[in-house]
Amino acid sequence: MLNNKNVLVIKHGSIGDIFLAFNALINIMNQNPNITICSTKIGIKTFRLLNIRFNEIIDDRGKSIETLKVLLKIKKLKFDYVIDLQNSTRSSFYLLFIKIFTNAISNGTSVFSSIRYKSRNFQEHVATGLSNQLKLLNIQKKKNNFYQEVIRLDQVIIVPGSSKSGLSKRWPFDNYLKVIEYLTSKGIKCYIIGGNDEKNIENMIPNNKLIINLINKSPWEYVKKIALKSKVTISNDTSAMHFISYLNLPVIAIMNDNKYALRNYPKNHHSKILKHKDIKKISVKKVINALSEYI
Repeated sequence: MLNNKNVLVIKHGSIGDIFLAFNALINIMNQNPNITICSTKIGIKTFRLLNIRFNEIIDDRGKSIETLKVLLKIKKLKFDYVIDLQNSTRSSFYLLFIKIFTNAISNGTSVFSSIRYKSRNFQEHVATGLSNQLKLLNIQKKKNNFYQEVIRLDQVIIVPGSSKSGLSKRWPFDNYLKVIEYLTSKGIKCYIIGGNDEKNIENMIPNNKLIINLINKSPWEYVKKIALKSKVTISNDTSAMHFISYLNLPVIAIMNDNKYALRNYPKNHHSKILKHKDIKKISVKKVINALSEYI
């Protein structure tokens, strides 16, 4: 359906949201490599991790006049298809504009979509919903084979943080320290990754040659490099969890048992999900027992 067509993909959102859309974008490009992505500057930078070619429309969702400029640019480029992977109130407004002022066929969950997928919201995983949405355009998902191509070393990635807006997603760092102590006692190297939002735990990280502190020193390409060689990643519900899950690598996800757990869990059969209505009540023993499958 998309062969030799001019295709626009809309995807804003957080970095974690963009990682969740990686497979959907790859599946689109498998059918038509000539695409334009409409996203924020950070979003475009994140999509560059896929090492694929695409045109870009920067949309930093600023003032109304800036939004109008984006919409007029979309109109000018005369797209044949517009695929809304964001499926938000904002992108629904974009689809309304596209419906009125262009001849593009649109795909999304909005009532203004030409080919609409009726989302099940919190009753399905984000990636499942996007996959089902793309099936309406005869776009099929492709299996990710990263897992079969790598050699595992005696190392584990630890992702103990979250964004400041997601502090409730954090398993207590004292518990992570107990897991790290268990791993290092077995001679297993621990890479602790995080960003500026995790600076507060940096001084709590023990001084041990088997513990590599990468807080604020873990760009995504480096995370990918170490993840491809690690036995497993232990993580809260974070962007790093979504990225490593996209690589089809094992993750032990520690999550609150709520509607977001169903939408966001690491979706590959190499991973485990440990969840509880109160994340603090997930025991260290339960995490260590889960590790036994990987180390």
